[in-house]
Amino acid sequence: MTDHEILLHPLVTDTELPVRMNNPFDYEPHPLCREAAKQVCDYLAQQEDWQAEVNNGKMFGVLVCQDEQGRVGFLAAYSGQILGRSDWPWFVPAVFDYLQPDGYFKQEEACISDINHRIADIESSDERQTLLAEQAQVKARAEEEIAHYRTMMQEAKRHRDEQRGLVSDDMLIRESQFQKAELHRLKRRWNDVIAETEARLRPLEERISRLRQERKLRSDALQRWLFDRFEMQNAQGEHRTLADIFRQTPQGVPPAGSGECCAPKLLQYAYRHNLRPIIIGEFWQGHSPRMEIRHHGHFYPACRGKCKPILEWMLSMTADNGGCEYDGNLRIVNQDEHILVVDKPSGLLSVPGKSEAPSVESLLRRQYGQAYMVHRLDQDTSGLMVVARNEAAYHHLQRQFFARTIYKKYIALLDGEVSEQGTINLPLRPDLLDRPRQMVDPEHGKSAETGYRVLEHRNGQTLVELTPHTGRTHQLRVHCAHQSGLACPIVGDRLYGKPAQRLCLHAAELAFMHPVTGERLHFSSSAPF
Repeated sequence: MTDHEILLHPLVTDTELPVRMNNPFDYEPHPLCREAAKQVCDYLAQQEDWQAEVNNGKMFGVLVCQDEQGRVGFLAAYSGQILGRSDWPWFVPAVFDYLQPDGYFKQEEACISDINHRIADIESSDERQTLLAEQAQVKARAEEEIAHYRTMMQEAKRHRDEQRGLVSDDMLIRESQFQKAELHRLKRRWNDVIAETEARLRPLEERISRLRQERKLRSDALQRWLFDRFEMQNAQGEHRTLADIFRQTPQGVPPAGSGECCAPKLLQYAYRHNLRPIIIGEFWQGHSPRMEIRHHGHFYPACRGKCKPILEWMLSMTADNGGCEYDGNLRIVNQDEHILVVDKPSGLLSVPGKSEAPSVESLLRRQYGQAYMVHRLDQDTSGLMVVARNEAAYHHLQRQFFARTIYKKYIALLDGEVSEQGTINLPLRPDLLDRPRQMVDPEHGKSAETGYRVLEHRNGQTLVELTPHTGRTHQLRVHCAHQSGLACPIVGDRLYGKPAQRLCLHAAELAFMHPVTGERLHFSSSAPF
């Protein structure tokens, strides 16, 4: 029995095979992928030793393939490792198994771990802790004494001011000069004391610095070694290392973990064993992570930071951004010589992108000559936008946005049931390895607040009113989808939920002060869903 006959699991189905391979960055899960995923879940349920790790959350993938005899089956993969292994039977192996106990990677990893222990030992040593405490004490005493002397100088100055005209000005000047010189001498004495304690601490800090530098050099070299050994194969039988694939990207080098996600592992195995890929899908199992939006049993597109360059080369494709196509309609709600209010359709960019696709800005410039974009809506979001027609109006409206005096209200259709009303506070930042996705990050994220109110329940879906109190990228989409928010993605959200005909998010109300007349203007638009 050959290797691929073991790992190409049978898929007995009446479902018609798709004509072409799907785009791993923008897809609706195919029924074949759902059938294969169910078999994966059934298999996982039998692996008692894996339950704790899988329940913590992990991405799995399936690739439906056809062998040289025309038999259809599927391959299965998991991202990274399970219980420290990347070679469990039933799943495709790693592209390159660097976890062998006696291998070079493990040996170098042990050296780096030893350096970490040596750094920790020095940092926590009694000698260093004593010197740090002494240094802190000396600096505190210096600050206290200098501050006390400054207070005395201020009191002396006040006394001199009272003595002016009663005593000689020369005497007052000499006293002031003496006190300034004494302050200088005081600072210098304490600087000498501080320098002496720092000199005793310096050898330990230099040892730590040298060890950190050695650790960085070893870590960088080990990453380069690793990426040179991840040799990927594409549909044409060509081979490239990860280092070669990423050399042409803006970052120039692969991010950590590249090549260990499901999709590259699945395609690599298929190509190596002469299997024809038919359809692919990746799904999340277990608890949702704290920062990312991942829900148990949901399918997700491949990540862009680590997988996009690899998969584009392996599949000889160019991944697009997905989303709806612009239908050509741009309705002008209100206009005068200073502003325009437009009702943007879903699928139209707000500002020009990398392609030649039309945008609100390009269409208005073509029609009106000038258009200054004060704010944006996501491409797939529809609704009201205000656009300035001159620089003065632009700056006035921009100040209103900065001051948060512009009122915006959105209507969204959510995939699930939510409570009646409330407020969501989840700080956001970009997912640096999967742009344009955003992450919830309490430590490094920017504050983001959204109010919500239920309008209507529709057969397992909920129509809600969303009022953003801040204007972070993808704020409403993340706040709805994240498990610590409403845990109900917006219908049609390709990034944080499931694809549909369109993203059901509409900017329904917009109110602001006219930049010239000062009149408070209010506009509304009905949600088209």
